[in-house]
Amino acid sequence: MHREVKESMVDSTPHAQSITFSQWSYRYASRSTFSVHNFSLHIEAGQRVLLLGASGAGKSTLMAGMAGLVGSSQAGEDEDGGISQGEIRIGQLPARQAVGTVGLILQDPDAQAVFDRLADNVAFGPENLGVEREEIWKRVDHSLAEVGMSSVEHDRSILHLSGGQMQRAALAGALAMQPSVLLLDEPTANLDPSGVQQVVKAVHHSVEASGATMVLVEHRADPWMDMLDRVVIVARNEEGDTCILADGTPSAVFSRTDIDWDACGIWVPQQFAASSAALLASPTDATSATLPVRSADVPQAPSLSSATSHTLVTRAAAQPHAILQTHDLSIGRGEEVYASHINLRIYPGEVTALVGENGVGKSTLALTLAGLLKPLAGQVQASEELRIAQVKSKKSGNLVPNSSCPQEWSSTQLAARISYVFQNPEHQFATNSVLREAQLGPLRIGMSEEQARARAEQLLERFGLSAYKNANPYTLSGGEKRRLSVVSSLAAAPRVLILDEPTFGQDKRTWAHMVAMIRDLAHDGIAIVVVTHDEDLVEQLNARVVRLAVEGTQPAEPSQPAQQAQPAQPVEPAQRATIAKPVAEISVTAVEERVEKRKPTSPSPVLAARNPAFRFIAAMLASIPLVLSLDPVSAGIATLAELIAFLVIGYRPWEIIKRIWPLFLASPSALVSVILYGKVGGQVLWQWGPAIVSQQSLWLAFATFLRIFAIGMPAIVLIAGIDATDLADSLSQQLHFSDRFVYSGLAGMRLFSVISDDWAALSLSRRSRGLADQSAVKRFLPQCFALLVLSIRRSTTLAVAMQARGFGGTTKRTHARISRVTGLDGVMLAISLFIPLASLLAAVFAGTFAFFGNA
Repeated sequence: MHREVKESMVDSTPHAQSITFSQWSYRYASRSTFSVHNFSLHIEAGQRVLLLGASGAGKSTLMAGMAGLVGSSQAGEDEDGGISQGEIRIGQLPARQAVGTVGLILQDPDAQAVFDRLADNVAFGPENLGVEREEIWKRVDHSLAEVGMSSVEHDRSILHLSGGQMQRAALAGALAMQPSVLLLDEPTANLDPSGVQQVVKAVHHSVEASGATMVLVEHRADPWMDMLDRVVIVARNEEGDTCILADGTPSAVFSRTDIDWDACGIWVPQQFAASSAALLASPTDATSATLPVRSADVPQAPSLSSATSHTLVTRAAAQPHAILQTHDLSIGRGEEVYASHINLRIYPGEVTALVGENGVGKSTLALTLAGLLKPLAGQVQASEELRIAQVKSKKSGNLVPNSSCPQEWSSTQLAARISYVFQNPEHQFATNSVLREAQLGPLRIGMSEEQARARAEQLLERFGLSAYKNANPYTLSGGEKRRLSVVSSLAAAPRVLILDEPTFGQDKRTWAHMVAMIRDLAHDGIAIVVVTHDEDLVEQLNARVVRLAVEGTQPAEPSQPAQQAQPAQPVEPAQRATIAKPVAEISVTAVEERVEKRKPTSPSPVLAARNPAFRFIAAMLASIPLVLSLDPVSAGIATLAELIAFLVIGYRPWEIIKRIWPLFLASPSALVSVILYGKVGGQVLWQWGPAIVSQQSLWLAFATFLRIFAIGMPAIVLIAGIDATDLADSLSQQLHFSDRFVYSGLAGMRLFSVISDDWAALSLSRRSRGLADQSAVKRFLPQCFALLVLSIRRSTTLAVAMQARGFGGTTKRTHARISRVTGLDGVMLAISLFIPLASLLAAVFAGTFAFFGNA
C-alpha cells in the first residue's frame, strides 16, 4: 500500500526525474586513482533511495556527479581538472545541464550559507533560476513552512540559528528551487538528536508533498526508514571498479544473510536487526567472498564484547583519585558566559561523555578542560600525578610544569599530558604527509626519529591508514581524516585524551574500531573525555554522562549535580538498553531564544533610507576632492560643514564620536610627525637633529590634522552600517555590476567570520600538539599557510554550494529584494560633492590653496 501511494503521487507530479549512471567514472585532479570507476545505476523518477557503502567508497562523489558539480557533459577533463568517463543523466538531460533540477544538501550547514539573513539564503536559488520576484517570496514562505521555520523572522541572522535550524534552512533553500531531484549527503551528521528529528521530519514532509526523487547518503538510516523504498549498496572490488553489492527494497536488502554487514561497514537498521547484540557482534573475516572490497581501505573491526567494559569500570573504581578536576568553573567565549559553578572530576581509566544539543557549550567546556581556553572564572586543576609525569625532551629538557593549572603550561608540557582531537580534523593538520602528521607528536615530546616513525607506522596500521602514509592529509576522505586526527593525538601518548565528535563520518566498521580503541586506552589508565551526539557510542563505552542543558529543560535520564558525579558502576550488557544511568547536569544559558528585528543601517533615519551604493559613492565624493589641497581653510570648512550636515539629518554628537574614534588616534600622531619632520619654511622655531619645527611645518601639521577629519569623517559615517547584502543588490541592480563578481564577493565577505574562527582553532590545535613554544616566526608562517589551505577549501565548498543553487548559470538572474533609488539619493550626492568643492573654492579666495600641499 505504501508503495502504491507513492507511485500515484509521482504520476501526478510532473517534476520528478529519473537518474541514470552509464559506466560513469571520475578522478579528482589531486588524485592518481578514480574515486568512482565504471559505475552504472538507474533510479526511477520519484523513488526514494538510500545509498550505502563503506567510508571512501565514493558516495559523495556520486552525489556531486548527480548534482552536476563534477565531471563534464562529455567524457574528458572538467574545469576543475578532474577526469570523467561515461555519463550521468537527470531525466533526458546530462547532469551538467540540469541546473535547477537538482537540489543538494551537504553535511556542513555553514558551508551552504551565502548571505547573513535567513530569507536571503532561501531566495538565492530561485533568484539564480530567474524566478519572478513575487513568486520568489511565495516560495520562500512556503519552503520555510515546509521545514517548520515559518515562525522564524526572515531577517534572522544565520549566526543565531542552531545546527538543526541551519540545516533546515539549507533544505528550505533547496526546496525553494522546486527540484525534481533532492540529494542529501549525510545531512544530519553534525546534528544532535533533536536536530536530526527536525531535519528528517522536514525532508519527509517535503518529499511527500512534491513527489521529488530523493537520494540519501547516511551511515545510520534508522530515522529515515519510513520514507525509503529502495536501498543501493556500493563498494570497490579488487579491480578498482565501483560495483553494486545489493539493490532492492529495504526489507529485501537488510534481510539478506549472504552479506557481511560488518565488513561492509554498514549499520543495519534496528528494525531489521535480530537484536542489538547482533548489530554489534564481531565481524567475520574482511576478505569474505561476499564482499568484493579491497581490505586495505579500512581496518578490520574489532570485537565489542562486554569483557572490555567490565575491565574499564574496574580500573576506574580502582583509581578513584581524579586526574583532572574543576573548581567553581565558568566557561564561555569572549565576555559571554555559557555556564557557571561547574565542579567536575575526570578519572583515570574512565570515559566521560559530554552531551547536549548543538550550541550549548560542550566543545567550550572540553577546550577549557584541555588547557586551551582560559576559564572565565574558577579553575581547572591537574593532579600531582599528571603534573609530575616525567617526560624527557632533547630540546626542552625536563618538561614538568610548575603550575597545576593546564592553562599555564607550555605547549610542549601540555602535549605530553593532555591531547585534544578537534571536531574539524583539518584544524589539526600541520604537515604535508600522513606519516609526518603521525610522527609530529612523538618528535615534539622528545622521541628519536626512529622511535617516532615506528610508533606512527604502528598507529597508522591499526587505523587502516598505512596505504596513505605518503598522501597529503587534506586529500583523505572525511572518515580517514578523522582517524588520522585521532592517530596524531594518540602518538604523543597523553595521560588525558579529549575527543570532539570522534565517530563523526565513520561507517560501522571504523566506528567499532574507534570504540574498541577508546576502551583499550581507558583500560590502560588513560582518562577519556568525549564530546558526542552519538548515543550508541555512550552506550557501548558505558560512559559517565555529563549533560549540558538549558536550565528548566528535562533531561532524558535522571540527573545528579555535576559536582557529585562519581565513576560509573558496572552495567551488564543485557541491561544497557533499559537501565537509567546517572547523569551529571550542567545548566547553560539558552542558545535559541532570540527574536530579532532588522537593525537600521544608520542612527539617522534619513541616511538609513538611502541606497547603499549611493551612500558609498557619496562618501567618495565627499572625501576625494579634498586630497587636492593641504591647507587648513578648506579642511576646516569641510569638517565643520560635514559635522553640521550630520547633525541636521539626525546624528547626535556622541554617535558621531563613537563612529570616528579611529581618527582621534590617527590625527595626533600625524600632527606630531608633520610638525617635527614636515616641510621646512619660514622661521625655524626649534631644532634637534633631524627634527625641525618651523612656521611652515606647523601650518602643514594643522592642515593635516583637519584634513584627516575632513576626509575620514564622511567616509566612516556614510559607509558604516551598510548591509553587505543590500549593497550587493544595489551594485547589481542600480550600477549593473556583474552578478558573478558581486555575489561571489559577498559570499567571500561572509567567510571572514568563519576564517577568523579557523585562525583561533588553528592556534589552539598547535598549542595542543606542542607547536606553540616555537618562535613567533616559526609559528606564524606555517599557521598562515594552514589558514590559506583551509580558506581555499572553504571557498571551494561554498562555490559548490552556490553552484548547486544554480549560481553562474546562463539564466538571467532576478532579485528578491528591490534596490530603490529616490530623488533624495541624488540630493545626497549633490551635497556630498558641494561641500568639498565649496571648501576648496573658499581656500582659493583666501589664498591658502596648496595643490597637494606644495605651498
